[in-house]
Amino acid sequence: MPLALHLSLHLIIALAVGYTFGRYFKNVTLGLIAGFVGGFFIDLDHILEYFLTLPWPFHLTYFLQGREILISDKIRLWFHAWEYLPVLLLAAWLLRRRRKLAVFLLTVAVAAGVHLLSDSLINAYPLKFYSLSYRASVNFSAARLLPPEKYQENLKDKAELGL
Repeated sequence: MPLALHLSLHLIIALAVGYTFGRYFKNVTLGLIAGFVGGFFIDLDHILEYFLTLPWPFHLTYFLQGREILISDKIRLWFHAWEYLPVLLLAAWLLRRRRKLAVFLLTVAVAAGVHLLSDSLINAYPLKFYSLSYRASVNFSAARLLPPEKYQENLKDKAELGL
């Protein structure tokens, strides 16, 4: 799926989750912000991944080519992790007397969960791929995380780019 379509889907879904929770909890603005944070900003880890591998300045072309993963042969994606959801849900429950904060945390958790689920479906990766502890257990190795045919595509792309 083209990146623009992928990101558009995430944005629409994030805003839909945020709007739904905002309507339910009678604070649409808060819901939309939380939905955006949990369901769309989660992708900022792709930019973090880029800067962990490639030096400044940022090159959009390199980013769109996924050079950071091709060069490092690692898939860290620090924000794409199921492990954050129980922490956010527990924090929402512990802070339930501070209603706005609890609603915000709950909405962020649900939007992030929907993001991870949609990524799993769109990318055809198993749910465990979106576990930080699982990725860490294989040292974030792209060779061990990606299906063999996808990893071979990465090696071909790497060779074509002369990396």
